[in-house]
Parts: sequence; structure tokens; C-alpha cells
Amino acid sequence: EASSSSLQRKCFRNLPPRNFGFHRSNSFSITSSALATASAAYQHDIDRRSKWLCSVAEHYLAGLVREARGEPNDYKSAVNHYNRLLSLARVKLDHRHPHICALLERRGAVLFEQQKLQCSMLSYLACLKILEHQQATGSNVFNKADLARVLYGIARVLHDKEDYLDALHTYQRALACQRDLAAGSSRPTLDVITTLCNISRVHHLMGDIDAALVANQEVLQLATILVCGKMDHPFLINRLKIEGNILVEAGRVEDAMRTFIEAARRCCDIGRDRMINTLMRGGSNSRGGNGSQEDADAGDSSVLSIRSATSMALIAFLHPSAAAA
Repeated sequence: EASSSSLQRKCFRNLPPRNFGFHRSNSFSITSSALATASAAYQHDIDRRSKWLCSVAEHYLAGLVREARGEPNDYKSAVNHYNRLLSLARVKLDHRHPHICALLERRGAVLFEQQKLQCSMLSYLACLKILEHQQATGSNVFNKADLARVLYGIARVLHDKEDYLDALHTYQRALACQRDLAAGSSRPTLDVITTLCNISRVHHLMGDIDAALVANQEVLQLATILVCGKMDHPFLINRLKIEGNILVEAGRVEDAMRTFIEAARRCCDIGRDRMINTLMRGGSNSRGGNGSQEDADAGDSSVLSIRSATSMALIAFLHPSAAAA
């Protein structure tokens, strides 16, 4: 046994050293190479991001500034800035990237201000497609407020294109989103009131007088809450004047008379005189167009109908006993 163990020890000493695959020089070389590759990739990413931020500053921010100025030449310059950044973004980013969606929305808004309605519609629809794709994939980049804003923009374009049925449907989709967003608040939002104003206008243009009056009544209710019950607020008075004009057009002269009386009572003396003089001249000072940027004084009533209703309102207001007589 002693000789056997001695032999085993002697054989073990004579074995060549095992190779575990670890060489210090190779390991250091691989690590250094990996570090250099990572540094190069990081530097490339930093350069790419820097160039993108420079492009955003050069075009997107410049476009926003031009857009805010609101002059025709500024709108043209803003569109050029947005187009340049869109061209760059489509090369560097995915076509459904949120940045492209935001650029398309801004371009659509500027084109609408230029009244290039078809181009504005295409830009808005491309934006909506990206937005809905992002939401369908579970992305939280966009929320319901973004959807409501884009839908409202599309509805305005349809409104100005006089595609009233589609405009009404899109306004209602935007309104549903806006109501959901305002559900947790005790006060109505200005977005809801603005959309309802345009819904009332579209109903009026489509000849649906009852629906127009219903929408306008809701506008009055919500706006009264928003202005904390200040009944002489100019917006409320103007909405009453619009309602009176719609009633005149519908042939409901007595209801129009009561509405004009209520509007006159809410005016201060100067405002009351201005309102009566304006109506006696044949209606409003507005362009009387059909656009989505509705003037609060807008109305499509005939001069003769307005004058007759106003005369009755003026008599009833200055001589309350005249109606009974």
C-alpha cells in the first residue's frame, strides 16, 4: 500500500499542468476591445442625439415661434421649418414615431390657418393614424387629450370645407373625449364649451334648428357655471344674441323677442345701446360666414326679420306695459 501511494504521488507530479482556458493577455485584449466598441457606440449615439436636438432647435422651435406670430409670411416659414424636420425625422426615426405625429399635427394647424384645407386634412389624418396606432400598441406617449385635440382640428377642417355631416360626427367624437377628461372636475372646461359652440353652428347650417338651440342652451348653462354666474358676461350676452338670431330665422319671433330682451337687460347702458344699434342696422358686425371660427355675434337671419324682432324687443324693454296692450 505504501509503495502504491508513493507511485500515485510520483505520477501526479509528472502530469503536465492543466489548461483552464484562462490567459491574462487574451482576457485584457478582449476587455479593451469591448470597452472601445462600447465607447464608440456611446459616442455615436451622443452625436446622433446632439444632431437631432440641433435640428429640433433649428426647425421645430423656430416653426413654433413663426406660428405664434400669426402673420401670413410667418405661417409660410413655419410650414417650411416643419417640412424640413419631417424629412429628417422620417430618415432617422420610424414612420410611426411620436415625434412625427407631433410634427404632422403642428403642420396641419398651420395649413389650416392658411386655409389650405386639403393639405391640412391630409396632415391631420396622418397624425391621427399614428396616434391611434400608438394607443393600439399600448403606448402611453399620447393620451385622450391629444386625441381630442387632433379630432377637433380635423372637425374644423371639415367644417370649413362645408362637409357638415362629417364635421358634426368628428366634433361629437372630440366632445366625447373632452367630456371624459372633464368628468373629474366640478367645473366645465373651455374646450367642451368651444366644441359645443361649433356643434350648434353646424346644426344651424344643416337646418336642424332644434338641435342648434339645444346645443346653444347647453353652452349657456356651462358658460354660466364657468364664469361663476356673472350674467352680464359678454360671452353669455353674445350667445343669447345668436340664439335670438336662430329663433328669428325659424320664424319664432316672440321667442326671439324674449331672448333679445334678456340680452339687452344683461348689458350695461353703453353695451345695451351698442347692441340695439347693431341689431337695428341689420344684425351683426361679423362676416356672417360659415366657418368654424365662429364670431359670437354671427347670425344668418334676414335684415327684415331681425329688425322686426328687435323693434318688438326694444318696445317691450322700454315700455313693459306695451306687450299687455
